[in-house]
Amino acid sequence: MEKEYFVQYSDQSIINSFNFPKDIFSSISIGMTDITYDLIISLVQKMFGLPVFFVLHTMTFGYEKETLISNNIPFFQFSSDGAVIKVDSTDKLHIISKLGEELVSNGLSVFIFHGNDLSEQDLIPPKHWVDKPLVFVNLDVNKLETFLDIEEVGFTIFTKSSLFDSPEKIPNYIPNDYLLNIDSSDI
Repeated sequence: MEKEYFVQYSDQSIINSFNFPKDIFSSISIGMTDITYDLIISLVQKMFGLPVFFVLHTMTFGYEKETLISNNIPFFQFSSDGAVIKVDSTDKLHIISKLGEELVSNGLSVFIFHGNDLSEQDLIPPKHWVDKPLVFVNLDVNKLETFLDIEEVGFTIFTKSSLFDSPEKIPNYIPNDYLLNIDSSDI
């Protein structure tokens, strides 16, 4: 059975949950279940290429940090269990996407950043992710091109890129094993 998804302009509550300039960034929400590492890899490869930065708010299960260390993947640890990882190779992308899938399937969020001259220290999230709006105090938004917030029920894109700044453009980046539900989409 094919997996369905829908794509819509983000609700105002989602837009307001992040402190990105609303006049510069478009916000698109994609609803789907079954967020897999293959989907994450596909999104990164089709939308951006490398490098990108993954922000894992919590490596709550313990093995995530061990996985990073055993695979010689450098990371910036910003809290006792949170990390920012620069992904600049397909090998790293596969490993980090698998960790992302596991965290997302357990109800946690994973952030992906793409831009120019970003560094791990730029992307340190606030101490409490439940505080809204989320403010990345070290981030110069002029350097940020696109931000993805991946959750268990889909993902939200904040972007300055004209390549995926409207719901009509998003299906080009979703793998073919997902079926667009046009009736639930802003297309």
